[in-house]
Amino acid sequence: MKKNWQFIKEEQAYCDNILSIRHLEYYYKVVDKSMVFTVQDMSSWALIVAVTSDGKFIIVRQFRAGTNSDTLEFPGGSINKDEDVLKAAARELQEETGAVAGKIVPIGIMDPNPAFMTNKCYVFAALDCTLTGCQKLDLFEDTEPLTVSEDKLKEMIKNGEFSQSLSIAAYSLYKNNL
Repeated sequence: MKKNWQFIKEEQAYCDNILSIRHLEYYYKVVDKSMVFTVQDMSSWALIVAVTSDGKFIIVRQFRAGTNSDTLEFPGGSINKDEDVLKAAARELQEETGAVAGKIVPIGIMDPNPAFMTNKCYVFAALDCTLTGCQKLDLFEDTEPLTVSEDKLKEMIKNGEFSQSLSIAAYSLYKNNL
């Protein structure tokens, strides 16, 4: 597949402290034409499937501007430049939920949307979590941690109440790896 594509040029379209947008022009040999693709660069993410010692999942409710709604999802967030991904996962878990894990293990890496995004999503299982109640939220971050049984989580996925795609994929990684 890649052998059919030849890179021509790149143009920076937008850049701020969160993301940059580039236009990449490629020549496609199969049709003898070129096309411009828009690509979004941003930090990679850590996503944490957090489970308490009694088997309950820790999820967060938070407002998301993209859908102008509250969502239910697993805790997670951006990995800082040069930050170890495992440390980022532990940091995000505590920031958003106030939980501390007995053990954190990597369970997968996902490409959120390789059609136009260049970042990765590193998925971890945080096991034997204890809710300390001490969140360390970032500016403009507002999360409500909740605990749910696995049966309740499955029901929430089925009825669309827990619908954030990366969180559902993370749950699948959790089920396949632990």
